[in-house]
Amino acid sequence: MINIDTDFAWGKLHGRLEREGLLPEKQAGTRPQAFPAWMKWAASFLLLIVAGSIFYFFSSKEEAVKLFATTNEMTDQTLVKFLDDGSVIYLAANTTLECPQAFPNKERRVKMAGQAYFEVRHDPDKPFRVDLDHALIEVLGTSFNVSRMGDREFDLFVEEGLVQVEIRGQGRSKVLVEPGEVLSVREDGYRKFRNNDLELTLWRQNKMHFRDETLEHVLAVLNRNYKASLILGDQDLAGRQMTVTFFNNSLPTIVELISLSMNLQAQVQPDSSIVFTPR
Repeated sequence: MINIDTDFAWGKLHGRLEREGLLPEKQAGTRPQAFPAWMKWAASFLLLIVAGSIFYFFSSKEEAVKLFATTNEMTDQTLVKFLDDGSVIYLAANTTLECPQAFPNKERRVKMAGQAYFEVRHDPDKPFRVDLDHALIEVLGTSFNVSRMGDREFDLFVEEGLVQVEIRGQGRSKVLVEPGEVLSVREDGYRKFRNNDLELTLWRQNKMHFRDETLEHVLAVLNRNYKASLILGDQDLAGRQMTVTFFNNSLPTIVELISLSMNLQAQVQPDSSIVFTPR
């Protein structure tokens, strides 16, 4: 419950009115006029509005800066990061990603510097945008690789889906990039060409590093990259976190590493899927 000191509130308002000459001059020999109670309450109400506005302003600013930045400082490993919407980003060495802790309702926007591979979760109501300062990449759900060489130079390779790139500073050109195409942007212009060499994105699978990532997320990445079917037999295991690096290991070796580090047992099923359960 809020206790309002009406006398204090009125005193502050009265002092301001008096300083600005908005009160009638006192006549000698007369007693100070008592102001009605409703005026005191009005002053209190105005002060509450001002205080509330100030609180909202600072609270809103605090919400707006709730971002986190992830940097892969490892020179020979790929940092795998899950976002709030379920999208996965592979960060190459010396790459920084900045994004909100939780995406707002209208869009999913991130900023990056360096090289990253994106696996964007499909959501037609919330487009995914990668801000490169001088270019904006927009997708709905796709897989693509971005290698940024400088403020105005980058290469984009689309593996799946359709990507639209708005190039700022070059007449705000908008370019559509389809699967198998590379968009190469330089200071003096851009060019688009086909390249079906998937080795452009194989770097992400080399020495994958997971930092405080849940077991559920780790298995999801392994299933995609190894075309495997690793399953949790107990959903209580899904939220268990692990920090691990896979150095180009074979799938059987990875299964063994997970089993030993998480105290699990792995059983191969008739359909070749592998189920993890507690020991």
